[in-house]
Parts: sequence; structure tokens; C-alpha cells
Amino acid sequence: MIIVASTTAYLVIVHPNVRIIPIVLGIFGYTYGSLLGVFFAGMLTKARGNDRGNIIAMIVGFIVVAILSGLPNGITNIFGTQLYIQPGWLPVLAFPWWICFGTIVTFFVAVLFRTAREHHPGVA
Repeated sequence: MIIVASTTAYLVIVHPNVRIIPIVLGIFGYTYGSLLGVFFAGMLTKARGNDRGNIIAMIVGFIVVAILSGLPNGITNIFGTQLYIQPGWLPVLAFPWWICFGTIVTFFVAVLFRTAREHHPGVA
């Protein structure tokens, strides 16, 4: 968070036209979808989602949102190159949609993993 805050402060000083709210909402778009997807997996299912599966689901959700937002190309554009050509069938989504898609992807990946059954002696 210190790095993000420092980078944001630097951007505002160097480029006074930059608004902080879209930057903050954009950053939330990468992280909150994964958190919400794991939360829904825990709240809406009884035997789905475990620690390893949740971590994998959060990583997959982040990667999907990064690709849908064009983040890899945005980072490489700083260095004057392009990582890949965005296919015409794959849209680049605006930041309000990132949380929605991150939540959906994370939830569906998380429910692929089963919770380990606890062993209770004498209980059938």
C-alpha cells in the first residue's frame, strides 16, 4: 500500500490533471473481485473452497482481470513495447467491470475445490 500511495502521490505531482479516484477504483478492481469471490464461495457453499483452492482462484481471478483490463500491455507500453496484440473478440473492460468479472471468475474457480471433511469419531 505504501508503494501504491507513493506512486499515486508522484503521479499527482508530475501530472496535476490526474484524478485520484479513478486510480484508487482501478486498483480496487484488481483485488476486490478476488476477495469477494472467495467470500461468496465460503458463504454460499458448504463443501466447496479450501485454502489452496482459494489462493489459486484468487490468482486466476487477478490474471483474468489483468488481461481484460489490458494491464500487461499497459505496463509494457511504459517501456515502449507491446506484450501481445489484443484479439478483436476480447474486449478491454473499463474499471467498473473489473470487480464483477474478478468475483465471477474467482467464485467459479474456488468452487472447483472441495473442503476437506473433518473426522469426528463416533459420528456417521
